Amino acid sequence: MNLILIALGGALGSIARFEAANLFKKNSHFPYSTLIINLMGSALLGVCFATLLKTSSWFVFLAVGFLGAFTTFSTFSVESMKLIQQRQWLTLTLYLITTIIGTILAFSIFFLIFK
Repeated sequence: MNLILIALGGALGSIARFEAANLFKKNSHFPYSTLIINLMGSALLGVCFATLLKTSSWFVFLAVGFLGAFTTFSTFSVESMKLIQQRQWLTLTLYLITTIIGTILAFSIFFLIFK
């Protein structure tokens, strides 16, 4: 049953990610869409950890399936590599710092709010 919940959540999460990426797309060197998606996903994951039992079906569906597909470390890595190849050192540094610190802060804040 967990595999079905993960698959369903993952399918919906990947669709939501595609739509959100199109919504937040900017004509800029800075990868805003991935940053916003990862910040949102981290905040929602904080809510899941605070409110859902880690063994519940909702947690499996939302945290593992939906948010696992919605957020993406692989896109973060690709966009970071593009910035390296373009020698956009300042943009790369800002992106790395805001993504890493921002996602941890988003998770922590929403975890504490909903705990």
